[in-house]
Amino acid sequence: MGSGTDQLTEQSVCESVCLDDLVEVTAHLERRHARFAFDVARLADAGEWAVDGSLSMAIWLQQHCRMSHRDATRLLIEGRFLNRYDAVRDAAFSGSLSASQVSALRNVVTKPTAVLFGQHQHGLVNAFRHLDPVTTERACQSWRAKAEAVADMPVPKLPDRSWTSSRLADGTMVGRFVLDPAAATELETALQTARTFDGAGDDRPHGVRNADAATEIIAFFNANHDGDGTPRHRPHVALYVQSDDLNNLGGGHAVTDDGHLLPTWATDAYLCDCVIHRVLRTAATITDYGRSIRSVPPQLFRAVADRDRGCRFTGCTRKIAWCDAHHVQWWRRNGETKLDNLVLLCSRHHHLIHRPGWTLQLDPNGDLHITNHLGHTSTTHPYTYPATGPPGHGPPS
Repeated sequence: MGSGTDQLTEQSVCESVCLDDLVEVTAHLERRHARFAFDVARLADAGEWAVDGSLSMAIWLQQHCRMSHRDATRLLIEGRFLNRYDAVRDAAFSGSLSASQVSALRNVVTKPTAVLFGQHQHGLVNAFRHLDPVTTERACQSWRAKAEAVADMPVPKLPDRSWTSSRLADGTMVGRFVLDPAAATELETALQTARTFDGAGDDRPHGVRNADAATEIIAFFNANHDGDGTPRHRPHVALYVQSDDLNNLGGGHAVTDDGHLLPTWATDAYLCDCVIHRVLRTAATITDYGRSIRSVPPQLFRAVADRDRGCRFTGCTRKIAWCDAHHVQWWRRNGETKLDNLVLLCSRHHHLIHRPGWTLQLDPNGDLHITNHLGHTSTTHPYTYPATGPPGHGPPS
């Protein structure tokens, strides 16, 4: 095996080192390892491993050097890469590139891009020699993407993806899923959007928060998809306009689901092509179905949504689209389907308040009192229309 320049003596490597010595020792060991991998590959190609009857160089290394098959195979791959690309080999021998940088370069070379890499290797080595390993990884991935765009790549296979699940005896679902990179990005983005934090008292582990977020996403789709059986048909854009403003020649403001005021011109643009649902806080619309039905009809849901504008649980900011109408006095406990027995709750909090120890009380003015399993009570208030007109222009009656 050849010896490199600027080597440390074997004695200095074996001696105890201090922190300041680590940079020099690491560089020395990486240079020695690169030379070792190169020589192993050279001997493998020469066939000298067969002298004692071994079937391959990897097996010879296992028998004589006490290497695992994995380590021997990895060493041969490293050595053959250095043997093929001289610019990378020289940089590894001299220490111009670290072992991590050499590994990053090796990992982006594929069969279709191997020839192109050989043409670019000198420029890549010069460009990467002063980069840190993380930046080198990113630069290598960028080169690979550009190289594959011009290389004669095989027809891409469909990405692996699968979903298997089963129910346990108690109804719990367990399973395993594999998603391609695009689907994984979509899922991570959706989980981030749906993930909630209930303040200092929220001690849910990260995995539990993800599971709760997935439940929110699934419930949202079930309530909003366009296929048959959609529980409620919700508009893509929901705006709330006071009836006086519809006939106001000076224009009026609409309020979005999340409480933002739209300017007059934007309101007028939406009103040019829309479906108007009348929600009156009087007996002019049916807001009490008693015990005749359990499911909340669309016009009653709109009345509840107009009052609550989102989940009424303390501190929750989930908007109408994420919410269900919950019977304050449960249906199976003789609760009625009417406005003053319904509040909006997001899926997570809807399931939470059905657990033992939780109680709700809804006042006639819309105030909601929530008592948790520890006996602590908090109160949330209904949505209040902002004053959008001249003095004396208040919320609708």
